[in-house]
Amino acid sequence: MGVPSFDCAHAVRFDLPRGTVHAKGDPGRVVLVPAAALDQLLRDAPSAAAESFGAALGAAVGRRVAARLADAQTASIDAFVTQLAGEAAIAGVGAVAVERWGRALVMVVSASPLADSVLVAFVSSAIEAACGARPVCTLLARGDGVSRVFAGSQGGVERIRESMASGLSWADALARLNQGVP
Repeated sequence: MGVPSFDCAHAVRFDLPRGTVHAKGDPGRVVLVPAAALDQLLRDAPSAAAESFGAALGAAVGRRVAARLADAQTASIDAFVTQLAGEAAIAGVGAVAVERWGRALVMVVSASPLADSVLVAFVSSAIEAACGARPVCTLLARGDGVSRVFAGSQGGVERIRESMASGLSWADALARLNQGVP
């Protein structure tokens, strides 16, 4: 059975007479904001506030993913990522994909306007809101418009961070994690 595609029909509804915008599956309103204005706001905000914003944005996207899937916890990873990618794109967060490195899950986000810590909070909260389990996430790498965020357990994140702090590349740190090397 193939992975259902993301259906963007009616994903965003504009009510011009009332001056409101709504995202399908989200009872609240959404606001369209220029990325440059959002970037400036998040740079000026305390880091905890910026990360809180990322978490709130991720939770909203995750709830819409959950509404699209019958049961996000039992959905295939491909079905889950397809819906997450569609909702993230509608929110303007960037193009989302997943890479599997053995048992490690890496969320790949291209062309995101979000700063690193905001993006990490977004990914963690989106997964939690969609699936009910909050992973611990850490940024592996960012460059050429592509960010890689590892999503796993606290122990896994600690081992990744320690390996990278000792000079290993993020790819080697993931390989070491999969081999069970501390």
